[in-house]
Amino acid sequence: MHRFHWLLLATVLTGCNPYVTAVSMTYGVATDARSVATQASDTEAESAVKASLLASPVAGTDSINVWCRQGVIVLAGVVPPGSQAGDAAVQIARTTPGVASVEIFFVSQQPSEAGDLEIEGEIKAAFAADPNVMEERASVGVYGGHVVLVGVVKDPSKIARYVADAQSVSGVRSVRSYIQLVN
Repeated sequence: MHRFHWLLLATVLTGCNPYVTAVSMTYGVATDARSVATQASDTEAESAVKASLLASPVAGTDSINVWCRQGVIVLAGVVPPGSQAGDAAVQIARTTPGVASVEIFFVSQQPSEAGDLEIEGEIKAAFAADPNVMEERASVGVYGGHVVLVGVVKDPSKIARYVADAQSVSGVRSVRSYIQLVN
């Protein structure tokens, strides 16, 4: 147990270290297939949508995940039947400057958030173990065992590799790829 506490402390301190954070962010920008200007525009649009979802008076919009790649907003998450959260999120995203289009992936329930987090971790590990893909280029969301992949790649064969790696993980029910080729 003592070793666990030291490991946890080291992990927390490393994550809080501004040098480690800066190097990680710089590496992510440098290895991204998108231009720096596109990355900045996507980050601005994604942040604006997230802020608007948090400020929305419609219940449930604050729990919808948002990604933006090349002006395409992907909204994903749990939207229970009868909820207006999905419609409100789409309307918010469509009216946000810098958004070219909106894609959605909503499920009606999430039986086990812990199980989904475990699947997400296993998918990221599969990406890291595959020399043909880079984990930094695909974001992963898991909702009731349904996987959403969002990213940008230069090589079309990488899209199939990401999907295959995600499908190889136990507990995955389906994979929806929003991975695009770089413009």
